[in-house]
Order: sequence, then structure tokens, then C-alpha cells
Amino acid sequence: MLKPIEGKVIKILDEYSIVINLGWKDGLADGMNVVVFALGSEEVKDPNTGESLGYLELVKAHLKVTHVQERCSICAAELVKKAGEEEGGVQTLGAAMMAEAMGIKYSRQYTTEKLNVNTSQISGTPQVGPICIGDKVRCMESKVSHGESASGTT
Repeated sequence: MLKPIEGKVIKILDEYSIVINLGWKDGLADGMNVVVFALGSEEVKDPNTGESLGYLELVKAHLKVTHVQERCSICAAELVKKAGEEEGGVQTLGAAMMAEAMGIKYSRQYTTEKLNVNTSQISGTPQVGPICIGDKVRCMESKVSHGESASGTT
């Protein structure tokens, strides 16, 4: 089972790159995926038991580790296709109208289909602000250390 590697944003280099306080000593490697998130303010509870399930993590960004140092790493935004573009080029107006009629929403990299939900129970997505120094980050991937097997034994 993968153990999360958690840290924080420690520096904002520009609108595309940040520095986090995790490095190869923590198990990070170039190419790993990192998420920047904030905790929502509303507690989520199990509808059957009333038990607290914690707070929603509101994702601010999905990033890729581009350079790892001993105790910190540079992470950058991933390249994405422009909205409305398909693999071979720009989406036609007819395709966009057909997708809208079918309830399919075009996003940056892929299409999503609307869920059949009880609309009276929609609470809305909490708004998150911009990435800030001190925001939490997490990587769910694991790198095998020297002398250690994938199972964690030496």
C-alpha cells in the first residue's frame, strides 16, 4: 500500500512553478505527481451513522515534480490542451452543439458526462483561492530507496 508523502508549498517561482519542502530524502523523484490542496471548512458526515469523515480536500492544482533536491523539489503545472480542442485539432461547432445536447461537458483534456444526481441535494463546490506559501501538498507515489525492496524489506 502506498503511503502518502505530505509537505507544504515553500516558494512560488512564477505562475507555472512552485517549490515544496519534500525531496529525495522523502522519497520524491522526477516525474512524480503532486497535488496542492486546502481543507474545506465544512465537516463531512456519514449519512447513516453521523460519524465524521473529516473535511473535503479542495484541490488547487495537480503538478509534476520537475527537479528533486535532497530536501526540496520544484513542481510545475502540466501541459494541457486548450479548451475545445481534440487530439486532431479544433472542435467543430456541430460537435460542440451535439455534445451540449447530450449533456457532455468539454474540459481541457477530456470530456465528462453529467451524473444523474438529485439536483435538490447539490450543495455546490466550495471555492478555493490561489496557491499560497504554506498550502498542503501530497504525493501518493512511492519510490524504492536504495537497498529496499518494493515491499519495504531489505
